[in-house]
Amino acid sequence: MKTPLESVSISGTAQEGATLTANASPFNATVTYQWKQSAGTGAQYSNINGATSKTFVPTSQQVGKTLVCECTGTGNFTGTKQSAETSAVIAAAP
Repeated sequence: MKTPLESVSISGTAQEGATLTANASPFNATVTYQWKQSAGTGAQYSNINGATSKTFVPTSQQVGKTLVCECTGTGNFTGTKQSAETSAVIAAAP
C-alpha cells in the first residue's frame, strides 16, 4: 500500500541568489519537484523551466513574484501536494 504525501513546505529566504529548499512530508518520501512562479493575480502559477530539484535559487526573473513548489510522490508514495506560497522574491543586496 502506498503512503500519501502529507504536505510540502519551503525553507529559506525568498531573495534573488538565495537557496530555497522544498521539504516534503513524510520526511522520507520520494518525490519529484516542480517549482512554479506567480503568473498574475488569483493564485495562478506557471512552471519554471528546469526547476525540478529539491532546491531552487531565484533569479532576477522571479523578483517580485511569489513561488510555490509542487511535489508528486513516487515509488512507495502517492499524491501531489503544493506548498504555501513564499513572500514576493526580493532583489539581491547590492
